[in-house]
Amino acid sequence: MSGHPSLEEFKRRLDEIIVAYQRPEERRIGYGNLRHEYSEYSKDGKTTVNIAVIYETPGGSTTQVNITYDNDEGSFSHLDRDLQTHITTHDPDRVIGAIEEAITEIPRKRTHQLMGQIENWMQMGKGRYEIFGELNKLLQTEFLGGRITTYELKEGIQHVVHEYSKAAS
Repeated sequence: MSGHPSLEEFKRRLDEIIVAYQRPEERRIGYGNLRHEYSEYSKDGKTTVNIAVIYETPGGSTTQVNITYDNDEGSFSHLDRDLQTHITTHDPDRVIGAIEEAITEIPRKRTHQLMGQIENWMQMGKGRYEIFGELNKLLQTEFLGGRITTYELKEGIQHVVHEYSKAAS
């Protein structure tokens, strides 16, 4: 790496942000075992750094936010939050802001994924207690990012009870 100050500062700040979401374990699970990786590659004498911010949703689907850094240009590139527009900027603050915004959405995305899974189990004909058993498996799975928190468990149970009481009326 050529050592652009903006990249080094960016990496330091991103490292601090990610570490803040890795403890305690309940928070780490609630943010899908959030982590990040830097990888560098060169093509035609041009060096690019790929920055991946990675997390999982309940059950184990992996999602990531990718940013590329062009060493020669000193620019960051990524897709906007709707994955529609390609953004290129020299401002690391703008990229950090986009990453922080994506991180704050993780708990909501995880809950949405969990509720969708519950709906799938119901459509498969699983009964309340079978679904409670499935939720318990997600609470105890070895795969940290696919595990659910006690709060997510509570939300899931409330959703199951609500849906079954609605179906019974």
